[in-house]
Amino acid sequence: MKHLLLIAAGIALLALAAAPGCKPAPADDEDTSRPAAFGYQQSVHDALLEEGRSAYLQYCVGCHGDTGDGNGPAAKFLHPPPRNFITAHYKFSSARAGRLPTDADLKRTITQGLRGSAMPAFRLLSTRTVEALVTYLKSLSPRWKEEDASMPVPLVDDPYRREADKSEAIARGEALYHGLAICWSCHPAYVPEAKINEYVVAFGNPAREGFRPNLHLAEAKPNSEGIVLYPPDFLRDFVRAGTSLEDLYRSVAAGITSTAMPTWYDSIEIPGANPGDPPRASAGDLWAIAYYVQDLLKKRPPLLKPNTFNLRAYAQGIYLHGPPPKPTQATTPESEQPTNFEPDF
Repeated sequence: MKHLLLIAAGIALLALAAAPGCKPAPADDEDTSRPAAFGYQQSVHDALLEEGRSAYLQYCVGCHGDTGDGNGPAAKFLHPPPRNFITAHYKFSSARAGRLPTDADLKRTITQGLRGSAMPAFRLLSTRTVEALVTYLKSLSPRWKEEDASMPVPLVDDPYRREADKSEAIARGEALYHGLAICWSCHPAYVPEAKINEYVVAFGNPAREGFRPNLHLAEAKPNSEGIVLYPPDFLRDFVRAGTSLEDLYRSVAAGITSTAMPTWYDSIEIPGANPGDPPRASAGDLWAIAYYVQDLLKKRPPLLKPNTFNLRAYAQGIYLHGPPPKPTQATTPESEQPTNFEPDF
């Protein structure tokens, strides 16, 4: 009897192993890194893809379009236009300019948005929904299958992190901005021409005999898609990808894809004038530029007087087709003018 029970148990185990949905252990040379369906269940990848498409249609299609080409119904009102996910030229990334962003870059843009643009911060989306959106976005461009995964530029140690007074970092950043990186070829210059040449010579280059017109204004330049853009003036314009030191370091070090902003991490190492001399510039100086830009941002004049706020007391229509109707009065009544209120506290 005992032997019969053992035989029956063995037959049952063999039947279970052969049943649909049951798979033997993978062979040593089998590739198990790719998603695969098992039994009646979806793979994790396919489930995320479906959830991502659903979230995309709910949150993204109005600007980025049904196919992800950046030509949604709202795109005609926006400049620059929404991102084209098919060409996959993502401007703000921790990867080198021109490379595909990392998943962390895409998640950061979704959750934090791009300041001063129509891209809002979707901070209330669940972690699962954000991951699903990233999975779906990557399915819209063949580049994700054709190119290797990108790596972020290294985050070097901040040599000024422990210093309470950041004035040395800011001064160093000013010199690098104007004398080595020549950021004023696109962004505005913030010091006089004589000071720029002083910095240029300090980095071992000859003084410049001339400078571009409107040196202290931003210079308009087309991106890789032919769209003319103005680099930000740090004393007045929004900085899209964030204003923390880490955000600014990332933009300076990695560069901005499809624009004239290069990957400075690969070009900042300048050896000393003589063998044995310390380098005239190194990767740690990227932090100095970040400190300088952040200091410029802090110098912006306030938009309002202290303890005041703006209140618009009248409705403002949005007209999708044709010009707005002509007003019935020559001027807006005084009672409907925007008012600057000073609260009693």
